[in-house]
Amino acid sequence: MVNREHGIIWTTHPRTKNSEEYPDRYKDKDFFLSDRFIGASWESLPTDLSQPRLCEVRCFGTGDDMSDWAPTPKSLIAEGDTYAKWPDDETYPELAVNYLKLDKVPRFDESWAPVTEGLRAGNFFGTTGEVLFHNWGVEGSGNKRTYNAEIEYTYPLEFAELVWGDGKKEDRKIIDLTDTLPFGTHKFSIPFDAKGKKWVRFAVWDSAGNGAYLQPVALK
Repeated sequence: MVNREHGIIWTTHPRTKNSEEYPDRYKDKDFFLSDRFIGASWESLPTDLSQPRLCEVRCFGTGDDMSDWAPTPKSLIAEGDTYAKWPDDETYPELAVNYLKLDKVPRFDESWAPVTEGLRAGNFFGTTGEVLFHNWGVEGSGNKRTYNAEIEYTYPLEFAELVWGDGKKEDRKIIDLTDTLPFGTHKFSIPFDAKGKKWVRFAVWDSAGNGAYLQPVALK
């Protein structure tokens, strides 16, 4: 059905709640290995501000594992539980959101294929709102590659990280940003050796524990 309807599927709140043992238990299933299974959701659960990254273990640990398991990298979609809403409740400042790269927003009477296909391709980032990406991507060929990204941010930054996996384990390069001032912009150009690496992703975290993360990119 998903193939016929050109849909996408993912695991909500992986490794917790009613998804406690998932996606681990179906990582070898055809539907998980399909590129229409795009990954899992990201939500800071459990909340633990002693970690330098929001949802450091459960969310990013799951996402990195999925990218190692599957033929192509999997994404993490920012989600939020709103439950009952009241007129004076504010949604945007309380929830993590996704920014999708589109040529234009589809009209109500147009196909939403650009949205679903953009999510499927990983052309989006998740953020708590205080860090925003403007441009990003991997340049170069062979073993010599460069990860480029441009951001704007609110609070002083803490660090950025380039994370990669080889299909079995992950490693990362940390860029210290503790000398930054509030309300700024920053351009990153990070060279890395692509040899033996299956995928790579990038994230930025600020001094208040907020951040934004990009989806993993396959290294061919």
